[in-house]
Amino acid sequence: MGSCRSSGVLTADAVISAERCKLVSIHAQYTGTTGITTIKLFDNATAASGKELTRMVLQAPHASDPTLYNSTTFEFDMHGVIAVNGLFLQISTGTGMGSAVSVEYN
Repeated sequence: MGSCRSSGVLTADAVISAERCKLVSIHAQYTGTTGITTIKLFDNATAASGKELTRMVLQAPHASDPTLYNSTTFEFDMHGVIAVNGLFLQISTGTGMGSAVSVEYN
């Protein structure tokens, strides 16, 4: 596979690309404490609207059994999905929520 660009690690909503591009992969790690964090990536250069390309839901491990609800780290291989209008990252915010996300694209 050829090389690709990276957004770097982001912790808030951001424009990833303002032009047509190929979505290669998304990496996310839960950084919250108690809240469920939702990450969405849109085919849009400026806002969290339009076609939603992917959604990740992250939450803390269960306090009494860390193997339950263990959705703290994800990687999605997007196989070069075309984002016609650009890429916009949305990360839900609020008490106990948080994540660190990187998006790889061409």
